[in-house]
Amino acid sequence: MAASGPKLNLTLYLVTDSGMLSENKTLVQTVDEAIKGGVTIVQLREKASETGDFIALARKVLQVTRKARVPLLINDRIDVALAVDADGVHIGQDDISLADARRILGPDKIIGMTVQTSEEAEAAVRGGVNYLGIGTCYATPTKQVKVEPQGPSGIRDIWEHVLKVPNPTYPIRAVTIGGINAYNAVHVLDSTRTLRDGIALDGLAVVSAIMAAEDPRSAAQEMLAQIKFALKESWLARPSADVASRGELQEVRRAAADVYAHTKSGWLKPLVQHITNTVVVNDCANACLAMGGSPIMSTEAEEQHDLALAISSLVINVGTLGEQQVTGMRAAMQQARLHNTPIILDPVAAGATKYRAKVIAELLRDFGAHVIKGNAGEIAALTGSTEAQLRGVDFIGRGFSDPAAIITKYSLRQRCVVVMTGTVDYLSDGRSTFAIRNGHPLQAAITGSGCMVGTALATYIHSIAHVDPLIGAIAGMAAINLAAEHAARRTDVKGPGTFRAAFIDEMYSLTSEQLYEEMLLERLV
Repeated sequence: MAASGPKLNLTLYLVTDSGMLSENKTLVQTVDEAIKGGVTIVQLREKASETGDFIALARKVLQVTRKARVPLLINDRIDVALAVDADGVHIGQDDISLADARRILGPDKIIGMTVQTSEEAEAAVRGGVNYLGIGTCYATPTKQVKVEPQGPSGIRDIWEHVLKVPNPTYPIRAVTIGGINAYNAVHVLDSTRTLRDGIALDGLAVVSAIMAAEDPRSAAQEMLAQIKFALKESWLARPSADVASRGELQEVRRAAADVYAHTKSGWLKPLVQHITNTVVVNDCANACLAMGGSPIMSTEAEEQHDLALAISSLVINVGTLGEQQVTGMRAAMQQARLHNTPIILDPVAAGATKYRAKVIAELLRDFGAHVIKGNAGEIAALTGSTEAQLRGVDFIGRGFSDPAAIITKYSLRQRCVVVMTGTVDYLSDGRSTFAIRNGHPLQAAITGSGCMVGTALATYIHSIAHVDPLIGAIAGMAAINLAAEHAARRTDVKGPGTFRAAFIDEMYSLTSEQLYEEMLLERLV
């Protein structure tokens, strides 16, 4: 089989482990069902097997893979691969050298290699490997590793480095492995895209997500659907289709107004789930209703599987953290990722405590977000900047010297929309960055106005999250700021108390034409 031919399809890469099998399944049955579910390449990894048993098992598996025209690779054991005439091998850094493997197997066999650093990846490509297995991405019980899991951003660093290697012997292809499942597949593929050109990995390698499944075929189908979504339907997969990066300012304003009108006039209101801080639950629920959405406030982990089938978007606000709430957040984000439901993360007081910083970092590593919304102090904490500080939940100091550059870079790194609130609000998807100059000082005089921004973003982004999420974010940010301006102008508003009620009223009354005409939007990047 030619190594560079079309049959080397890395989209859904299954690595076997007989120790994980369901009680009523054999390894051969599991592989057969997994291939029927969409597995595109199989690596037989049986570290504990004696040579004779390994060869016998490999022959049985090969009958299944050859019938389906799916390549079978043998992990580590070139002798086994030669004995059964497998399609190739996968080797590690401590196994036979790549040069010796190629000399023994010849030019037409597939050779893959595990790499955990940029240097190892570059050496493998220069040595003529057919594909790379980069990782581990997340911690996994299926394999002992010498290097700590790198997370999606670490995998991306290696991927970006190796793509720069000149004149490779074979096309540079790669998967990542380690803790990959249907819940995080889209996040991993989105987050490992190269920053400049958005080049995605060729696929994902999985072990337990399929090998331990009661129904391997369904598990493979679910995984394949997630991978295809990330590679073809995610907004990051279609970089030239969005109005935000290509349209004139008037087109951007009109697109945001259309999203707003669609939500306010729709017969089916977006169901916005909030796991938010206890101080603002009532305010956010009323704001959601006023802006055309339908709120649901649920933090219980046991409910998230069922709720995920119905919700349109998910707000995660870390304002009041507790063990039960964090467990609920993780369960909700996991389910939202499985259903590709947009997640809006509000990292309230991000740098205030080590515990808070740890929780936020883990949520971003494991699930990511479609929108991250914070004030300058919170964004500074997330980016490691010292230009802005927090005192509790409030931003203090002069702020960033170049706020547009900060959020553009952070958005690109996180592969999501970033919204930074303040006197001027900044919004970026990493390709385009805008400023919105609407709003009123009274917003800062009431509790929860920042949290209500998260509600606004979730209410308007749901219908466009996988096409042009920045437009949805602009609609939400402009809507809540214009409602504040309208409320502050009312003669019955005397201060923060009367402003709060008027603020909700004006969210309800704002029209799409008002949003289009009055939005003070400026393109910065």
